[in-house]
Amino acid sequence: MASVHSPIRSILKPILFKLLGKSFYARFQCYAKIKDIDNRLVEEKEMVLLPIFISKDSEAIDIGANYAYFTVRISKLAKKVYAYEPIPFTFKVCNMLVKHYKLNNVFLFQKGVGEKNEIKRFSVPVVDFGAISAGQAHMAERNNELKGKEHHYKFNKSEEYDCEVISIDNDIKDATNISFIKIDIEGAEYFALKGMKQILQQHKPVILIEINPFFLDGFNIKESDLSDCIRESGYETYMYDENLGKLILYTDSYVESNYILIHVDKLELYHSIMP
Repeated sequence: MASVHSPIRSILKPILFKLLGKSFYARFQCYAKIKDIDNRLVEEKEMVLLPIFISKDSEAIDIGANYAYFTVRISKLAKKVYAYEPIPFTFKVCNMLVKHYKLNNVFLFQKGVGEKNEIKRFSVPVVDFGAISAGQAHMAERNNELKGKEHHYKFNKSEEYDCEVISIDNDIKDATNISFIKIDIEGAEYFALKGMKQILQQHKPVILIEINPFFLDGFNIKESDLSDCIRESGYETYMYDENLGKLILYTDSYVESNYILIHVDKLELYHSIMP
């Protein structure tokens, strides 16, 4: 997930959080995220491809909506967007952003996404001055105490919440043309994919997925489990080379990155962005 590192915000955030509390801090976060979105300071290189994957008559799903970076962009392209964000504070800010931008085609749910409908505990890292690090929220069952932690998870404190988790197959019943899904849920992407097999079979959407092998290990998910799940669903894995402006077939071991999954039945639709 893209983020903005601002010296001014680094100074203001602790002061505002301690003096004015979480409610005002949420409004500050909303204001800051509006600036980030409007000035495109939270870009990910794959965003340039969204107009190719999403049409005005299609629907999209944003899993791990966070502060609506993708939700806002996708909403300008799609007929309808289903967005999921389970963490209460993050959901509150995300909902404020949806209202600010008057995104009437966005349906935002305070839910996580997994393999089945259940209640799951989530762990949300807390930074030194007490606010949460929303982009690192994850299902609490993930083990962060693994070799390499210093490169991937540097937090010592966290808050925990019990959140509703759904499977996409159970939650979305009336979709007619899902063309795109974004999944960024800190290692639990495998569970989300297993919970949307019917949607994938029926709609064959393009999937933008973040994969971090360290987080997979934390869930005791083998890389082969994830790659087999992707392949058995009929998908090939690509990485976007922004210098070439092309999708490059990816068959190596995963590295921490975004990947684009395309169903083999839809490959011909995207020949213009393939070598």
